[in-house]
Amino acid sequence: MFGFFFQMFLLCAGAFLAGVVLTWLTMRTRETPAPAAPLSIMEEHPAAAPAIKANSRTMMFHTPESPYYKRMKGDAFFHSPEDARRAGYTMWTPRPRVPAGA
Repeated sequence: MFGFFFQMFLLCAGAFLAGVVLTWLTMRTRETPAPAAPLSIMEEHPAAAPAIKANSRTMMFHTPESPYYKRMKGDAFFHSPEDARRAGYTMWTPRPRVPAGA
């Protein structure tokens, strides 16, 4: 009975250690992410106030012409739409209105 318990213990310990080693090997090869692009863009134009608000979760930016511009908080700011596009953000687009009966 003790031999069976010992064999099961060794099998479980071996499986656990194999999982630890495989996880460590896959995690150590990942690179750390680069710093957020809006910070470097903000440093390029320190004198002017940013006019473009962006949301990093949706990766969309809003210009002052956007109907959502005033009520959106924004967690990234840019000085021009080109800066926002260069950072990988997409410009807002108006949604088409759907008729009530459809």
